[in-house]
Amino acid sequence: MSCTVEYGEGVAYAGRTIVAAAGSRRRKLEVPGEAEFNGRGVAYCSTCDAPMFVGKDVAIVGGGNAALEAVLDLKTYARLVTLIVRGKILKGDPVTQEKVKQSGVKILFHSEVTRILSDKENKFVKGLNYKDNTNDTNHRLDVEGVFVEIGAVPNSEIFGDLVTKNRFGEVVIDHRTAATSREGIWAAGDITDAIF
Repeated sequence: MSCTVEYGEGVAYAGRTIVAAAGSRRRKLEVPGEAEFNGRGVAYCSTCDAPMFVGKDVAIVGGGNAALEAVLDLKTYARLVTLIVRGKILKGDPVTQEKVKQSGVKILFHSEVTRILSDKENKFVKGLNYKDNTNDTNHRLDVEGVFVEIGAVPNSEIFGDLVTKNRFGEVVIDHRTAATSREGIWAAGDITDAIF
């Protein structure tokens, strides 16, 4: 069997097999200020960036395991941590939920970020606006960091309909061999439906 991958205009690579390991990308809030202040107060990795927020007030957006683990990461460094959850419950595993509840973090349920705010020079995050969906009111929260922890999206668009994907867009693989639904194509890592 032979496989060909086209890359750009007129460039093609041929081989016997394809191993797709294109990873994933962080899901975005898609609100004003997010893209502008990415790396200047907006972050997507608490284990990477938490030490930069020593003594500062931060917000974490999300209600699943990634957000809950970010709370635990940031409690070590930040002065005050606020967790903003769009729904009415936390969705992470029970043990982590309990640790977060005991950590003293402020949790805003039924809330969603509507804008990320900056200082007068437009250089760094200085706050955010959020909407309380229980009473349809808008509020401001003064923070110097916003950690977006709402999941990831697999970079599987390159396959189109060539291989089977699940409802999340993850490439479905045989978890023993990493084979996809198409002969000659294997996939590995965050692009797949593998749990880890």
